[in-house]
Amino acid sequence: MSDFHSLTVASIERTTRDAVIVAFTVPPALKASYQFRPGQYLTLRTQINGESLRRSYSICVAPHDPLLRVAVKRLNDGVFSSWANEHLKVGDTIEVMPPDGNFTTEFKPGNQRHYAAFAVGSGITPILSLIKSALDIEAQSSFTLFLETVPPAPSCCGKRSKI
Repeated sequence: MSDFHSLTVASIERTTRDAVIVAFTVPPALKASYQFRPGQYLTLRTQINGESLRRSYSICVAPHDPLLRVAVKRLNDGVFSSWANEHLKVGDTIEVMPPDGNFTTEFKPGNQRHYAAFAVGSGITPILSLIKSALDIEAQSSFTLFLETVPPAPSCCGKRSKI
C-alpha cells in the first residue's frame, strides 16, 4: 500500500458557491511518486475534530500541468468537503497519497481518434484531465463531451470546465 505524504496547498480557486479547485506543490524529491495518468485520483487525509478522515478526488489537470489539482465539491453533510471549502487555505499542508485509479487510457501523438465522454455534475473532473491530455497529445484527435448539470447547480469546475 502506498504511503501518504504531506503536500502544501499552493492555491485554492473557488469555481462555484460549493466547489473549489485545490492545487498542491509537489516537492522535487516526490515528483516521481506523483506522476499520474489522465483520469486518476488522489486520496487526501486530514484530522477534523479529532477524527482522521480521508476522501478521494479526481485529478482535473493534464499530467504536464505544473501543479497537481483536484476539485472538491461540498456535499450535504460532507464533513471533509465542507472543511475543504470553508477552512483549507493556501500554505496549509495535507496528507496526500500518490495517484491511483484505472479510469484512464494511453494517448499517442500519431493517433487520430474521436473520443466521446458522458458526465454528470462533479463526474466531469477526471474527464477534464482526459480531454486536455487527448487534445494536447493527439493534435488530430477530437473529443465530444455530453455534460449534464442539474439546475441551479453548475459543474463543480465552473469556468475551468470550458476547454
